[in-house]
Amino acid sequence: MLERIEALIRRRTETDRRMSYIWMIIPILPLAAGIAIVSGFVGILVSTIPRISNITQGNAQSILTPIFGGLLALYGLAVIVFFGVLFLGAVSFYYMIDRRNRHFSRQQLLFSTLHQYLASKVPQSESVTQLGFLAEDSSHQESPRPAGLWALLFMFVNLIIGLILSYCLTQDLHKHDELQSKFQAALPPALAEAGYGQPNLPAYKPRGGDPVLFLILSAITGGLFWVYWYYTLLRDYNAHFADQARFEDQLLGILAPPHVTKPCGTCGGAVPNGAKFCPNCGKAYTA
Repeated sequence: MLERIEALIRRRTETDRRMSYIWMIIPILPLAAGIAIVSGFVGILVSTIPRISNITQGNAQSILTPIFGGLLALYGLAVIVFFGVLFLGAVSFYYMIDRRNRHFSRQQLLFSTLHQYLASKVPQSESVTQLGFLAEDSSHQESPRPAGLWALLFMFVNLIIGLILSYCLTQDLHKHDELQSKFQAALPPALAEAGYGQPNLPAYKPRGGDPVLFLILSAITGGLFWVYWYYTLLRDYNAHFADQARFEDQLLGILAPPHVTKPCGTCGGAVPNGAKFCPNCGKAYTA
């Protein structure tokens, strides 16, 4: 069962994917494109004023053609940006939801397996029983969200769906943090009862903002606050994965500490403490 625990911890390279901050282009690109399009439109209008006063019957077409051409180019740019943002936004939210699902699923298995392992050592322990309750709560409360469906919905109702997804992802991390904090608080006494001494595991510190407040601020600012909210989604999940990795490495070091070795006097290879023969050259161990 220890091998199973170690395998689940090593799987984090597949499940706990860090997202680059280059994805901030999703909320920033529409603002930048909107400013550029409005500026271009104003520029066309300003340049049109002196031209209109000089229009005669013979030169009307030559003057109006570049004006309409500029307006058409702005319209084309707006369409390209709109559909580009929709597609990139759908991809980004798919990745966010998918990594949320993968991480929650792996951690549920890790909690459950860790509880089973400790229960096999101290079946009557109250601390171990508490770990079992928390593992069950995690399985029941953290069900997967359909990443593909939400990404598809974002393509059609991007503003509303974007806010809903931001709210759900923030709220999910809050609940996950609470369970994580309770589990890490109950783990040291359970490990101590199982014969692992007094493990020094750090207390878990929840992070992130209030999703209700973020939703209100996004509505008040006309969606501008969503730029910061999107940033917190990238930051907080990445930070959570980093904290989780440090905790799991400490846990693995407690459950399966590395072998302490000494150099062999004959071949120089590593010999585990207590071994009488070198596993490399087969000779009797000599310091």
